[in-house]
Amino acid sequence: MTSYASVELRRVTRLLHPKLVSLIVALREDGRPNAMPAAWVTPASAEPPLLVVAVSPRRYTYDLLQRSPEFTVNPVPFDMREAVEYLGSVSGREEDKLSRTSLKLLPPLTGKTPCVEGALACIECSVWAQYPCGDHYLVVGRVKAARVREDVWTGTVYDISRARPLLHLGGEHYTTV
Repeated sequence: MTSYASVELRRVTRLLHPKLVSLIVALREDGRPNAMPAAWVTPASAEPPLLVVAVSPRRYTYDLLQRSPEFTVNPVPFDMREAVEYLGSVSGREEDKLSRTSLKLLPPLTGKTPCVEGALACIECSVWAQYPCGDHYLVVGRVKAARVREDVWTGTVYDISRARPLLHLGGEHYTTV
């Protein structure tokens, strides 16, 4: 017989991990980009194309999305782990944290919010709706444009062995395939 262990209710979300890590880029008041790592990102609709990002209202990114309702979703490879950990440990309220990383940015295809160079893809969104959901808001983004790195894309799916996506296990734990 299989045995099971009880899980603290505040840890139950980790039972759904690993999750693909994305950098959510939004624009600061001065027009400079800010990035926040997020693992709670999911498609919500194919027509119209919608994505959902869970963002805590305590996060600077949430404030930025209230002022400038567009953002990019940039799923990242494992080799960006160090930058992701840094970006997740410092608030953009205190510093221009992207400038303290080696990450480079690419101009968007639409809108004003840039993409992260080297990310597996860049999905450009405008805020379509927001819903309170416990200690987070579900920010629904309508996809305006998307591009993917050709070296990791088969035409329909990622080539996982080449993409080596950064996967979040919970807390400070990460892995890849």
